[in-house]
Amino acid sequence: MTFYAVLLVVFSALLHAGWNVLGKSNNGSGYSFTLGASLAPFILLLPYLVWCLSVIGFNNLTLSFWSLLFFSAVGQVVYLVGLLRAYNLGDIGVIYPIARALPVLMVGVITVAIGQALTFNAWLGFSILTLGCLLVPMRHFKDFRLRSYVNLSVFWAFIAAVGTTIYSVVDKQALSWLQYETDGLSSHQVAIFFLGMQFAAIAIVLITWLLLTGKRHELALTWQYRYRSATAGIMMALTYGMVLFAMTMVDNVSYVVALRQVSIIFGVLMGIWFLNEKWFYTRGVGVSLVLVGLLIALV
Repeated sequence: MTFYAVLLVVFSALLHAGWNVLGKSNNGSGYSFTLGASLAPFILLLPYLVWCLSVIGFNNLTLSFWSLLFFSAVGQVVYLVGLLRAYNLGDIGVIYPIARALPVLMVGVITVAIGQALTFNAWLGFSILTLGCLLVPMRHFKDFRLRSYVNLSVFWAFIAAVGTTIYSVVDKQALSWLQYETDGLSSHQVAIFFLGMQFAAIAIVLITWLLLTGKRHELALTWQYRYRSATAGIMMALTYGMVLFAMTMVDNVSYVVALRQVSIIFGVLMGIWFLNEKWFYTRGVGVSLVLVGLLIALV
């Protein structure tokens, strides 16, 4: 990874932890918060999207692109709803590290399966990082055992991790498609274009789901909690826009996914400062392992 790509991902991680604190403190449901958070950046980016479509040409976006966009949106919805459901059941200092840890190895396995290579150092670093993430939620070292993770909040964190894995792999494929199959946009313009289209797709998928399942009251809740969710959505857009731009600079998305886990450190500290969550020695060791794993994998 280039130094510029590293800076983008690290700064995005700080913003990512910030909107997660807002997500933890929201009073609406996962659906309404996610819908509000997706509509706000889409509306802001709408004029830009119209311009990009005029440059690219709407007819040049084939079924391959629309399929990737759909699966990306589904992954994002699964991630966001799973994460917010988990936050309703547990501390951000517990849920956030688990939801962020599991995709590191999941994405690594998938990228290797589709033909990309990872070094031994990368696998070692990813493993140490994941161990650190799983240790962060523990209050005592003796709690580091399987039954400590067998609960509903961790289940929803796992669902969120599956969503992250889906959209991370799909988004890299979609960006590559846009870069090689279309003309007229630079790498950062492609990243912002896909970001706006992704938020539009998330909103469409969610609204369709709410209408089909008879949850129309969630639409009213979206308006009721619009300010907090819109703020989180704008932070999400800034965060993931930087990540998408960084993805255009690397061949293997696994390294971007791994580096994003520095947000765990920010998330734990923000949980302590803003949500009065507790600090334990185990969290200190876990955070240290996250840093060591990142250094081994990326240096």
